[in-house]
Amino acid sequence: MTLARSAYIVLDTSVVSLFLREHEQSDYYRAQITGLRLAISFQTLEELWYGAYNANWGKSRRDALTLFLERYEVIWSDPDLVDVCARLRSERRAVGRELGIADAWVAATALMLNCPRATADRDFAGIPDLQLIRAR
Repeated sequence: MTLARSAYIVLDTSVVSLFLREHEQSDYYRAQITGLRLAISFQTLEELWYGAYNANWGKSRRDALTLFLERYEVIWSDPDLVDVCARLRSERRAVGRELGIADAWVAATALMLNCPRATADRDFAGIPDLQLIRAR
């Protein structure tokens, strides 16, 4: 499913984590996302909650995470996203650049929405049609 360039930006876990920690590098990303609809993949949502549970966050920190996450629109899996993700993983494997399933879900979300993906990771270079926003 290809849409006209949308007003979304898909933020991956690395960027949302920067915002959550109020890291100085988050200023770069805030400047890039002004005026865009902020979306996260269901995969990013899971990774953030996994991190909270793994770190044994108490109820008040988990409640704060719930409030923090309300600013993002979660993009859930559907048949179109499954197709984009499966094709992406297959294509990356064919060129010798396998992509882990978690990263593939987030990249596929941006591809399906035809919007940029903001990431602090370097694993996504060379994916056709995936526009990356990444701090230097």
